[in-house]
Amino acid sequence: MQNRRMLLAGMVALSCIIAACSKASDAPADTSAAAAPASTDRTAEASTIVAMDAGWMRNLIAKNVDSLMTYYTPDAVSYGFGPTPSTGSDQIRAQYTEMVKATVTNPKITPGAVEFSDDGTMAYDHGTYQMTTAMPGKKPTNESGAFLNVWRKVDGQWKLVVEMSTPVTAPRM
Repeated sequence: MQNRRMLLAGMVALSCIIAACSKASDAPADTSAAAAPASTDRTAEASTIVAMDAGWMRNLIAKNVDSLMTYYTPDAVSYGFGPTPSTGSDQIRAQYTEMVKATVTNPKITPGAVEFSDDGTMAYDHGTYQMTTAMPGKKPTNESGAFLNVWRKVDGQWKLVVEMSTPVTAPRM
């Protein structure tokens, strides 16, 4: 049942990404200069997003929930901690307030690709992570997983709209 929920959550997140990043094919073409998106350096923007992933992890390790919250839009959705998503600033803040009770060590983020919408206002990135976590009074556990982040440019800054992470367990032999 848990695997079905995770699969369903992944399918919903992917559907949101595809819908947000696709162009409407039935919209009339506007050839005016005012409608043309500003030229962006996609390589620099991708580097910015990868750096934000690393900054997010630094703030998690520092247990700085206020700084973590600066990465999110007010209506963001977070999948990955528990059976249901956290929606909006209040729920996401509560989620990370609980998460920072753990001590996180040995973090490693391996970025994958960063892809952009045609107009450059949306992006997604994905990759893998590893870390050791220890909840108070419990033994440390090693965790490996994958993440998928959906970003939107808001007032010139990249903000998380949807995030999803999932532990990936080693196959049983």
